[in-house]
Amino acid sequence: MVELKRYTVFPGQYVITSVPMLITTILGSCVSVCLWDREQKISGMNHYLLPGSHGDEAGNANRGITAIPLLIKSLLNRLVNIQNLEAKIFGGCNTLYKESNIFKIGDRNAAIAFETLKEFGIPIVAHHVGGGYGRKIVFNTATGKVRMRLLNQTALEVNEKVDKGFGY
Repeated sequence: MVELKRYTVFPGQYVITSVPMLITTILGSCVSVCLWDREQKISGMNHYLLPGSHGDEAGNANRGITAIPLLIKSLLNRLVNIQNLEAKIFGGCNTLYKESNIFKIGDRNAAIAFETLKEFGIPIVAHHVGGGYGRKIVFNTATGKVRMRLLNQTALEVNEKVDKGFGY
């Protein structure tokens, strides 16, 4: 069995590939949209930090409102048929403030993904969004499958342990 190369997507980035590989990222309130062409096996994944607003015109890959269309249009430039695309959405948790998050960044990030994919007519075949914990995802571009691991501590909980010296 051939071991697939790994590629990590960081916040504000996206990747498109026709080469079988494992694309990975770690998400908190950020969201990743994984797109896969069932016929041509061309894939794309982004990682955006903020939802953005409908006035954003700059094509900023940090904002979901522009990052998702940028990913879709980049796939279409590779002659992907939009009818063959399927989407998976991950992230959008409330990691920093479990009790109250007045900005609801994670919720808004996830909502933008659902809204934008609906506008483009791309079916969402899987999603795991919200909650209080981050996620690590690994997207296999050969199969279109995504493995996800829910992280069991928030950034606040980790920082509290660091401040206390991990109990030492």
